[in-house]
This record gives sequence, C-alpha cells and structure tokens, in this order.
Amino acid sequence: MSGRIDFTMGFNAGKAAKVGSGDSTYRVYVFGNFSGAAAPWEQSKIRRIDVDNFEQVMAQILPTLEISPGISLQFPTLDDFHPDAWLGKIKLLADLRTLKSELGNPATAAQAAAKIQAFFPAVAASEPAAPAPATESQDDMLERLLGKKPEGAAAVSDSLDNLLKQIVEPHVARDANPQHRVLIDLIDAATAQFVKALLHRQDFQALEALWRATDGLVHEEAADAQQLYLLDISQAQLLAELEKGGESVVQRLQQHMQTGDGEQDVLFVADYLFSDNVDDKTLLGFCADLATKCGAGFLAGAGDGLAVAAMQNAADWLAYRREIQADSVILAYPRVLMRLPYGSKRDPLESLAFEECANIPQTDELLWGNPAFLAARVLLRAAQDDATAEQFFFADVPAFSYELDGEQVLQPATEVVLNEAQANNLLAQNIMPVVGYRQRQGLRLLGLDTLT
Repeated sequence: MSGRIDFTMGFNAGKAAKVGSGDSTYRVYVFGNFSGAAAPWEQSKIRRIDVDNFEQVMAQILPTLEISPGISLQFPTLDDFHPDAWLGKIKLLADLRTLKSELGNPATAAQAAAKIQAFFPAVAASEPAAPAPATESQDDMLERLLGKKPEGAAAVSDSLDNLLKQIVEPHVARDANPQHRVLIDLIDAATAQFVKALLHRQDFQALEALWRATDGLVHEEAADAQQLYLLDISQAQLLAELEKGGESVVQRLQQHMQTGDGEQDVLFVADYLFSDNVDDKTLLGFCADLATKCGAGFLAGAGDGLAVAAMQNAADWLAYRREIQADSVILAYPRVLMRLPYGSKRDPLESLAFEECANIPQTDELLWGNPAFLAARVLLRAAQDDATAEQFFFADVPAFSYELDGEQVLQPATEVVLNEAQANNLLAQNIMPVVGYRQRQGLRLLGLDTLT
C-alpha cells in the first residue's frame, strides 16, 4: 500500500479537499452482475479492462438478459442497449413491424387487416380480455404483451397471433371495419408499450446502468495510470457466498492481488445498493471485513431506506459502523442519471416514434446508476494530482430540460436533490452526498471518508 489518502470536504464547494502525495496508483476491482446471468460466479474470470480493450471484454462477457422463457437479448456493445439495436431481434416485435409494413402497402393492406380482424370472432366467443390495470408492474406488462400462458402450460408463446389478440382487441370494436391507418397506429402504440416496459424493467436497467457506469470509470482520464479488473458477482451472489462462509471470495481476491507488485492501493467498487434491512447490513459487515483482509477500500451505494435511517437514527448507524469496523467503507447517495431518455427531442428512435418518459419525467422513467463509480473516479483523480474542489464536480453528466408551467426546467442529475442540511447530515454519518442541481448542469460529491 502506498500510503494514506485523507479527504476532508464539507458542503461549501470552495473548500478544497486535502490529499496526500498525489502520486499513488490503484488496483481497482469492480464487483457487479456484468453477465446478467445466474451462472455460478466462480466460473467467470477476473478480467482486466481498460479504454483500449473495453469493447473486447464486453463482447467476451456478452451481457445477456432473459426477458421471457425462451426469449433472450444479448448486448455485446453499449450501443446494443439502444432499442433500435434489439427491436428486430424479438420475434414478436419483428412480426409487428412486418404487419405494419403490410398495412402500409396497398397490395397487402387488406390481407394484413384481415389477419387482425380474423381473431375477433374467437375472442367474442370467450370472456372479453380485460384492459391492463393502470398499476400493473413492468414485469406484468411484459408477460401480458408476450402472451403468458395459464399456469401449467408450456413455455411462453412468441407467436404474432397471441400478441395481436391482446393488444388490438381492447382498442377495436368487434363489428368495426377499421381503417388501415388506425391499425398501424395501434401497432405502433403496442410496440411502444412493449419497448417502454422492457427498458424500465429492473434487471434491464441494472445491466445497462452497470455497463454505462463502468464505461465512465474506464474512460476517466486518471484511469490510464491504474489497473482495473471486473469481478462478475452480483449482490445476491455475494450474499449467498456469505451464507456459506464467504472464504472463497476472500481467497480468490487475495490470490489475484498477489499477481501485483504490492505497491498499489487496492480499491473495491461494488455495484451494490445497501438498504436498511438485516441481510444488507450483514452483507455490508462482510464487505467491510473483506476490505480489511485485502487491505482495500470499499465503495458502494446507499439506498433510500439506509440514508433516511442513518439521518434519523444517527447514534444507531454510527454504532453499527464501529461494530463492523467500516473505516474503509464509503457509501454514496443518491443514484445518478446515466443517459438521456429516448424521445423525439433528445434521442429519437429510427424504427419507431417513441417517447420514453412523459412531458414531465417521472423518476421511474429514467435510468439511474450507482454513485459509487463517481466516488471511485474522484479517488483516481486525486491519486494523480493534489485534490481540488473541481475534482469533485462532474459537468459531463446527461442533461435535459422540460416544460413546466410555461417555463423550461432542468432535470437534476441525481435521483434525489439534497439540500444543504441533508447533505451535511449525511456527511456526519459518513455517507457521501452526491448533490444535483435544479438550475445547473452537473453534480458534485461533497465528502470522502478516509481510506488507508
């Protein structure tokens, strides 16, 4: 270990952070569910990653998401998370696009329209399909659109027929002869509903946010002088290992660290979000112990529940930190915006007229990522130069505005906008506040615990 790094910084951004020699380097291990799969973490390699081999490493890991039994999406590059890249890879959506094309062609429009209307007699003979409830979850919506069969049936069908019954029947009267343009609009609406449901599904968002955050870390200018490694292990998998004792994780990391020169500071950056429940607190204690055994610092995110509990019950939280010896643990809060929402004004789709969020964006319509990656980037910056207040500021974050009451309002780059009192309260609890602004682009990290 090269020495001691000491950051002291309050809410006042004009006060510079103090740092040691500014010449240390890091051996960084990033923990996260990079593959998106449930395969045993022991089967994956610890892979070195940098700006030159990022695309190669991502293609080798091949992040994969099962959206329904028998239907999976693979993301060999960051661009493959864009809907234009995967719309044609899901048979249901590809069939809809074909049907839309047929409806737009006078030579095939009547046949395509008949294909839709042919289902109405069969539907009429049975119970009418109920409209989807307004409060259905993203998973429920996907199951409905994919045509989930009753319990005990075979795997989910990906047939066009099954989908058409569910997306068209609620909108078109059985005795009507709708114009082809109306059917085209219905297909667009159904496709947009599917795309939005998939984009906002928790596992899709987690996978996309992880890779985008890793891309930002790798492309941090100060990262060129560091060594970065990926460990494909999810928070749930690490908890499962802890229930078995956790020694396999400790041993594997210690063995891999022995391949270094022993002069670098070691940093663990985990795409984990800790809440105030028993399992997460137990896991956080294990992570603190893991960091101690490996001589490392540990960075992760704090969830809403933990942040609120720490501020409201400061004595209990600080006592817990002392109990688990969390001197080398940094939790950051809240999550940060990872990309612009898709839409005509910001990032339009080529294949579909699509708006990912409402005119006034809702929190769950945006992609949020773990703030621990920003904390890591600050540490890398400080390792190269004497730390200044500007190293805690990130101007290159996604930014967009929307209209509210006739005025343009800037979307903050943080999921929660902290005021001064809240930020100072979090600092007092050794939680790093990430501050976003309502009228200014960018965000700022306001404090960093001591790492040895």
